[in-house]
Amino acid sequence: MLMRPDGCWDFAILKSADQTIVLRTGLTTTAVTHHYAAGDEILSIAFKASSYMSLMPGEQMRDKGTVLETIGRDRFWLGTDVLEIPTFDTVDSFVQKLVRHSHVEDNSLVASVVSGHPMAMSERTMQRHFLKTTGLTYKTFTQIERAQKALALLQQGRPGADVAFALGYADQPHMIRSVKAIMGVTPGRLARD
Repeated sequence: MLMRPDGCWDFAILKSADQTIVLRTGLTTTAVTHHYAAGDEILSIAFKASSYMSLMPGEQMRDKGTVLETIGRDRFWLGTDVLEIPTFDTVDSFVQKLVRHSHVEDNSLVASVVSGHPMAMSERTMQRHFLKTTGLTYKTFTQIERAQKALALLQQGRPGADVAFALGYADQPHMIRSVKAIMGVTPGRLARD
């Protein structure tokens, strides 16, 4: 399965017949292939870019995943705390617990930038907060967003040249190269699949 960058970091719960893995991923800048077998279950909990974990800062997690130590099949270690491995039905309470215990916090400066309504701050302050929280430069983050938008518009049937122009690419070949580098697939291949 090809997992494309989406501007989020995740907790992924991977369950197979013989084991359960809890994986904390950082934001990714390129597509990642994940192999799984028939019968495996995957639950991915995506956190917005402005959310961060002090235990695993974004700047240390870029393009990485950390397998967290499990205790049996239903609990895992997060720092010094033991947490229940979430299921589809318990995701909301799991996230609330992460927030309540300050495992996950929100950087309001980064949230304001991502929302398109930045707080008053210097360019350098914004860049520093963005990199520390997400692990990405703001430019890299916007390139990922632009590639996502390009794929969405192309999947709607919009002509490639129109999409390239609308999203500020120099030309259609530039868009194709950029989308392939970030998303791991050319727009044409995506249309055929």
